[in-house]
Amino acid sequence: MLNKRIAKIHKSINKIMLITVASLFAFIFLLPMVYTFISSLKSIDEIFTIPVQWIPKEIHPENFIEPFAKKNFGIYFMNSVIVAVTVTLAELFFSSLGGYSLAKFDYRGKNSLFILVLVTMMVPLEVALVPLAIIVRNLGWMNTYRGLIIPVMISPFAIFWMRQFMITIPKDYAEAGRVDGVGEFRIFLKLIMPMCQPALGALAIFTFMGNWNRLLWPLIVASTDRLRTIPVGLVAFEGEFFTPFNELFAMAIAAIIPTLIFFLFLRGKLIKGMAMVGIKS
Repeated sequence: MLNKRIAKIHKSINKIMLITVASLFAFIFLLPMVYTFISSLKSIDEIFTIPVQWIPKEIHPENFIEPFAKKNFGIYFMNSVIVAVTVTLAELFFSSLGGYSLAKFDYRGKNSLFILVLVTMMVPLEVALVPLAIIVRNLGWMNTYRGLIIPVMISPFAIFWMRQFMITIPKDYAEAGRVDGVGEFRIFLKLIMPMCQPALGALAIFTFMGNWNRLLWPLIVASTDRLRTIPVGLVAFEGEFFTPFNELFAMAIAAIIPTLIFFLFLRGKLIKGMAMVGIKS
């Protein structure tokens, strides 16, 4: 009886310590975001006040309006939406085709191709920036949506992700479709893709957030103001002699909202997809 009480006390202590540590990390993570949000509602003078004023004397909603009305943040947002949505849709489709090929077909060189995909996953995009930029320049795609979208619209990770999910789907579904005379592409679209919704939802979140926040590639390809995306616009927002930090913080908060909405909309798919994708060979 005493041992059970001691074990119960130890369990309660461990639970309290876990909650305390998790709360501490959550506080450390959220504090900069809270400061950014509060600063987005301040005047420029209040931002530099020491000690920090956590509650602004007067709320300034114009910090969210001025960059859209007098600067080009409306264009930056539209460019980010076009690039992120287009890349996400393209990556979902083409990576699913690649994953379907690697998961459901047997052909010569398939394993070598899969190993190549795994090796390519280890090479970050930054390593390939220079050759990609040269190719884009030679194709005449600089300062175009094609240059922003096509070179990054499929990734090795996405192929690997879809392949890992599709090998968990029994081959009987595809075989039944072939027996009924259904074409291979229709089997892929009508039978396989609907069963891949959890993996597609999780991959959509990864891809959308990655391309919404991408900085280096748009910075290289888009040198004109009309093609800048949100991250590039935030960098360009800093002036040589003066930076309106209150408006900069406001645009940073505004830039978070689309990814937050997208995540909340597909969070169930993310959890289910992460749980179902196994590391299978």
